Amino acid sequence: MVNSFVTVATFTNSPEANLAKQRLEAEGVKCLLLNESTVNVAWHLSVAVGWIQLQVPEVNVDLAKSILVSELDYQSVSDFDLEQDIEDNDDIEMPSWADQTADRAFIVAVISLIFVFLPIQIYSLCLLFSLFVSRQPISPNRRIKVIVALLLDLLSLFILWKIYFPS
Repeated sequence: MVNSFVTVATFTNSPEANLAKQRLEAEGVKCLLLNESTVNVAWHLSVAVGWIQLQVPEVNVDLAKSILVSELDYQSVSDFDLEQDIEDNDDIEMPSWADQTADRAFIVAVISLIFVFLPIQIYSLCLLFSLFVSRQPISPNRRIKVIVALLLDLLSLFILWKIYFPS
């Protein structure tokens, strides 16, 4: 058959399939994607239809496979280099307990201002009190968060006081 197409690769998602298709078309290989619309619209049928299939004419199978394999080898080498760079870069510091507690207190204070009727201001104040009692050092940007969290907690408690005890 003159126009018989053969599947050279299958993909689980449309972006990967389209990238492979564009790579082959850039090399001059005519290709098409089968089941792309089905997988995009009815993803639950993707296994039943055999995923997204990249097909090329039978005469171009070897060329297409060599292009796709060379592309995969290039990607795996660049991913390996990226992993090596990440492993070599060990100067990333994890935040201390005090910094994590300050962040948590700030987030809870903001939420307590949004949901005034919930008594979560007390939790935020307990976190701030534990920071004060522990006397562990806090980074400078977290100090600002602690001050803002305390002000937000006091503001939300004031709003609660005015709601429940109007003058």
